[in-house]
Amino acid sequence: MVAKKEDTQLTTNELKSKSQQKQQAKETTRLGELLTQLSETQLEILPYPEIRASIAEYKKISKGNARKRQMLYIGKLLRSIDLTVIEQLVARYDSASDYHRLHIHQIEQWRNQLINDDPRVISQIGEECPELDRQHLMNLVRDAKAELSIPAEQSKPSGRAFKKLFQYLKLLNDQRLTVNAKTESGPGTDAVLQNPETL
Repeated sequence: MVAKKEDTQLTTNELKSKSQQKQQAKETTRLGELLTQLSETQLEILPYPEIRASIAEYKKISKGNARKRQMLYIGKLLRSIDLTVIEQLVARYDSASDYHRLHIHQIEQWRNQLINDDPRVISQIGEECPELDRQHLMNLVRDAKAELSIPAEQSKPSGRAFKKLFQYLKLLNDQRLTVNAKTESGPGTDAVLQNPETL
């Protein structure tokens, strides 16, 4: 009996679909494993409490089979959300990633503009980072500029104020990521994560 062309095409499509599903499952598992390598502080900006709790539980487990089951559960949760947020978070702390380099470059650019009194930068940061405390930022800029103005022969600058300014700008950028993540997650996502049995 000769197989029909339509049946052959259907089988090919099914194989491609299964192959794609396997590849997606592998990528999801990889992201889950990378997430478990992040610290609790680094995971704080992840806007999914259920996933954070599952990762914390995974880190407590020492037995191989139990860890494997917990990783499968984490993957199950990840498949219910937009992975763009997860990929950005992982890349944020991967110094070899393009996202990390762009992230650091943006912060350094903001810091340099603030130090050089660029009149546009405050508004730009305010538009992109709703959590901006303008008064606090200006105090940090003032301290950093004062530190940089100390003559080298008089006293070697500690760089503490300069670093504090950078850290605050980094915090604002992380908070922006969280806000974007919550917006992109859309309605209903939290309900799904609270009831993982429905996944």
